Formats: sequence, C-alpha cells, structure tokens
Amino acid sequence: MAQITFRINPKKTYSERMTDARAELRRLIKDSLCAITHDSGATMSWSRRAYMKNVVQRYRVRIEGWPYVEVPFRNLSDVSNLGKLEMLLQGWKDGSIRFIRMNDEQYHYMMKDPTPWIGPAQPDDIEPDDRD
Repeated sequence: MAQITFRINPKKTYSERMTDARAELRRLIKDSLCAITHDSGATMSWSRRAYMKNVVQRYRVRIEGWPYVEVPFRNLSDVSNLGKLEMLLQGWKDGSIRFIRMNDEQYHYMMKDPTPWIGPAQPDDIEPDDRD
C-alpha cells in the first residue's frame, strides 16, 4: 500500500515557487511569440546564437525591455533567484517586456549587434570555435 504524505504547512516551498514562476514565464513567452508571429509552433531559443537565428532572423521580431543588467539573457532554468524570475514575470504581464516586430533598419541593427536588447554575450554563449 502506498504511503500518502500530507504537508502540515500548505504554503509552497521556495523551490516550488521557482518552478511555478519559470513555468508561467515560459508559457507567457511562448504565447507571446506565437501571437506576434502567427505561428502556433514558434518556440523560444535561449542561447544568443539560437535566439538570433530561430527568433530574430526567422520571424523578424525581438524582445524589447529585457532587464539584462539585473537578469542576463539566458535559459530560465539558469535564473536561480525567485525575485529575478518574478521581475521577469511582472514585466511580461504588464507589457514592459514584450516581443516587437522590427522594420528593416531595426532588423539590420539587431543583426549587427543585439547587445542593446539582450545584453553582452555571456561566456556560455560563445561557441568553442568562437573563442579566442
């Protein structure tokens, strides 16, 4: 017979709250990307190179308002602070972080250097053949 465990305190743990925040963020980001691209199969890519190829180049959209000083642009699984996840969640909910369509000029600037929108490249963004 299986043993059932009940929590005395039904309040979610920090880890559970982190998991919930990541899940909600992923859903919001995917839904936003699908909506702006009119592609129900659109998926978000989190490495700098994959984001530029699979999101920016493919759909000519970019994230506007990412707080890269506080939260480097990377996979949400690598964001290990609930406060930062909640900041991102609030930004996506209130529209201060969002996808925007780019005109030709914006697209060319983004392709030259995405740093103003997603921050500087992180060490794990650099492919082995890109390292000095």
